[in-house]
Amino acid sequence: MLTIRYHKKLKRLLGEPGFGFLLHALGAVERLLPHAEASPWRRLDQKGKTKVTWASSDRRKLNLRLVLSLKDNGHDVSVGLKSEVSRKRVLGRVGAIERTIDDREMDLCTRILTRISDVIQGSSAFNKSESLRAIQIAFDEQIVAAHLRERHALELDFADILRHLRELAQQSYENKSLTFSCLLDPNDTRKPQGNSCFPSDFLVLKKYRALTDGYRTAYRVSSHGRIAGFEDHSELAPPSIGKHFFPEWAEHIAAASQNKVCGVCLTRHGDILVFDAGTLRFTYRFGRWQYWNHNHIIDLLRNRARVQRVGTTIVGKVANAVYRAALDVSFRRTGGLFVLLRASKNLHRLVLDGDAISDSQRPSIHGDFDTALPSQQIQTLSRRIIVELAGLDGAIVLNNSGRILAYAAVLQPRKKGKTGLAEGSRTKAAIGASKYGLAVKISSDGDITFYENGKVFLRT
Repeated sequence: MLTIRYHKKLKRLLGEPGFGFLLHALGAVERLLPHAEASPWRRLDQKGKTKVTWASSDRRKLNLRLVLSLKDNGHDVSVGLKSEVSRKRVLGRVGAIERTIDDREMDLCTRILTRISDVIQGSSAFNKSESLRAIQIAFDEQIVAAHLRERHALELDFADILRHLRELAQQSYENKSLTFSCLLDPNDTRKPQGNSCFPSDFLVLKKYRALTDGYRTAYRVSSHGRIAGFEDHSELAPPSIGKHFFPEWAEHIAAASQNKVCGVCLTRHGDILVFDAGTLRFTYRFGRWQYWNHNHIIDLLRNRARVQRVGTTIVGKVANAVYRAALDVSFRRTGGLFVLLRASKNLHRLVLDGDAISDSQRPSIHGDFDTALPSQQIQTLSRRIIVELAGLDGAIVLNNSGRILAYAAVLQPRKKGKTGLAEGSRTKAAIGASKYGLAVKISSDGDITFYENGKVFLRT
């Protein structure tokens, strides 16, 4: 946010359309980096250039300092704004893990500020509200596309690929939503043969639009846009689970997206997923682009789940397993709720009688199925089985060592927490359950929301 006093001055300087663009564009920092937060934007007293730097020379503060120089050539006026970007963190926790902002996040912030400065200085476009609206609509995607194009040393237009995929998401083939996947290979520098260049010259034809399944088969494309191959990746070994993060069903495209290769896929739900180095990096869902910093999200979970008598290594494995399960449920759009209790003794203050695995009132048929599970530790249970259990009505409740205490459990917490009338039953259950530990709610639309003590601390 901007201070109210300067808020009015900027609005007078930039006009209503320009000021609206500025607010939207500055918001891209937290839209693209939901695990980070920007301090209120304030006026910069001394003149300076648009830049992003570390807040301290040794990076111990973990923050980025953002400086935005606004030069309106039409009015011969120069003003500056400043802010700091930091990771969301756990306050007051002994031994809490903290990471610095990474280089990719720094690059995204730099591109956001540079783009804002360029647009405002381009006075011919700046004075046209229609032009500003068009720039504003595509702002986040242009930032992501420019970052990925440079990151992977591609000559082709990455923004054009993303635009075509969004168009494909609105189309169908034989009454089914289209899926698509491609691998952009900077190691292949061959130029297109003839006049046919990917994506525009191929995706105008329906047969080429509907040819890939979105995760096992994919086009391989050279850095200049030549179709280099059409490949089946179903036999590739998936990336190692410990270091790589991806929805379980996307392991094939993730495995192929290594050695500087960028994998892009469109799902039947209309999501666009971008992979590199075997990991999901960016997504476009619900009209919003996002960069995924998986390690930081897991750090937040680990820090908030730490308790006495449970080793940090075990807590780390449990947080890792819960997060991966949440990713799987999210991108399958089945919805689910995980609750990680601080103390197992609170189980019966949260779960209906008969729903807990160890409950003496549990019906025998449920007990028979309990013993049929290959494991009751979430960190050793198959990801596919976890997804199926999470898809049942009710919640999966765990202790801090990862033991599944209940699944398909109806939650009736004694401590309800504050809920609104418009909130759904899963949200209300998550808020109440978070009074006893951590709650991870995955909506049927795919949103992942993390709760503690009745409040949201992260949403992705």
